[in-house]
Amino acid sequence: MSSTITYYCPSCGRAIESEPGALCPQCQMSVPLSAAEVSGWPAAEPIQPKDQPTNKWLDVFWAFLIWGLSGAFLLGLDALLRLVLLAMHKPIPQVEITRGMAIITLVATLVMQIVALAASWLYVTRIGKKPFWRTLGWRWHPQFKWVHAVALAMLMYGLGIFLSKVLPHKETDVEKILKLGMLIRVMVAVLAVATAPLVEEIVYRGVIYSAFERIGGKPAGITVAALIFALVHVPQYWGSVAAITVIVSLSLVLTFLRAWTGTLLPCVATHLVYNGVQAIILLVAPDKMPDAAAPKTAMLLLMQWLGLN
Repeated sequence: MSSTITYYCPSCGRAIESEPGALCPQCQMSVPLSAAEVSGWPAAEPIQPKDQPTNKWLDVFWAFLIWGLSGAFLLGLDALLRLVLLAMHKPIPQVEITRGMAIITLVATLVMQIVALAASWLYVTRIGKKPFWRTLGWRWHPQFKWVHAVALAMLMYGLGIFLSKVLPHKETDVEKILKLGMLIRVMVAVLAVATAPLVEEIVYRGVIYSAFERIGGKPAGITVAALIFALVHVPQYWGSVAAITVIVSLSLVLTFLRAWTGTLLPCVATHLVYNGVQAIILLVAPDKMPDAAAPKTAMLLLMQWLGLN
């Protein structure tokens, strides 16, 4: 029985019977090497067979290095210190969240995002030897445009509100930070819209997904990218089942979107719209939602994608 799923050539838009991201026969004949340009990843680059295994694992090394620079190293250090204290049977000190500490955290987040973006550029371009945006797959898919990004973001936003009403939730450190004043909320909103969608998608659905897709195909890319995204965010919202469920769900949706389209722009656009809605609510009406739990939920959903440490 033949499949009823129709895919489209990312170069010319013709209907094909292959997998997403593949070129149609006409485009393959007219531009023999365009597969590397369309997929945009190092896996599509022509390399010598004897170098292929080394290059694959080198990509994994770079992926984890960039992930660490984006903030994971600090989270790992925090976890290590906690384990040491537990092993020594000493209590973990409670740190009071102050306005100054929140500002420092937000500035540090911006610095780490810039460093991770610079490291991603070095890796993707092979230090300037390849085009950055085209190699990342910065293009729309014939079946996914801006209107689809808006619709998907709204769907995930609605899911987040629903989960916040039916699953347990308690106040987290992130929510405490957001209560420290308008300046903090403005900084959070700017990071959420201006940097987080771009940097996080490049790191997780770009570099990390690509590296592990080369090792084990799309299942490996989806599993690892979604898992480590959760590993970074879940500890920050420990105790809130609603927040953890929302962040894992959105991570899976964005990663599946990356695997299906074979491009990164749809993921960035969806992430941007989702964060944009949260930023508007945070700035315009943080305390004017329909019920008492909604303001906390809106602020929490916004901060979940910042990767604050």
